[in-house]
Amino acid sequence: MSPSFPVDEREKRSTAPVGALRRFAQKREPERAPVALEHCELCSEIIPAEHRHLLDLSSRALVCACQACLFLFNEEGAGGRKYRLVPRRYVSLTDFQMTDQQWDELLIPVNMAFIFHSSESKRVMAFYPSPAGATESLLDLDGWETLLHNNPVLHELAPDTEALLINRVQNVREHYIVPIDACYQLVGLIRVSWKGLSGGTEAREAIASFFEDIRAKSCPAGGDRDA
Repeated sequence: MSPSFPVDEREKRSTAPVGALRRFAQKREPERAPVALEHCELCSEIIPAEHRHLLDLSSRALVCACQACLFLFNEEGAGGRKYRLVPRRYVSLTDFQMTDQQWDELLIPVNMAFIFHSSESKRVMAFYPSPAGATESLLDLDGWETLLHNNPVLHELAPDTEALLINRVQNVREHYIVPIDACYQLVGLIRVSWKGLSGGTEAREAIASFFEDIRAKSCPAGGDRDA
């Protein structure tokens, strides 16, 4: 089962989907235990470890799905009012325009955030990952309109299922369009790896590895990598 995504910092908080832990059976000769099979959460069909997700619009939960259910329950199928297919595209916004003042106005205590348009709440929402889960920050309409004006590519964001991901860790200035499940993943990594007040080495390495993967998957705006 995939967790729900919070829509208010005072209400539900959840983690992004993380891989199941692999355990080893201790026998006379070390032997790897069978890996638990993953199943479609709509029809129970066995699916590969690398699979796509649907987003439940009412709960903001990710739903693991087989190919048949992806077709039936995406926005063009029977479940269009309840589920949305999460896209696969990763776009590097190398010319993104955002000033330090605009960032400071978000009042985000960490150097990462993701912003998406919620069709349920009819507004743009900004979240940052924290050891407690994803926490909502303030993003007023004027601030978003300024970002849209300076970065027309944001008009291409798919509602609910794609986000603007901002990375300013250690003075980096990176901006991406990513699938919303990548944001779930980042939240989950931080929740399970964060230690103490500063996060610790494990959390820093997990965050660095996450953004290395994002860079590898991303193509420049206007590129033709899979959407």
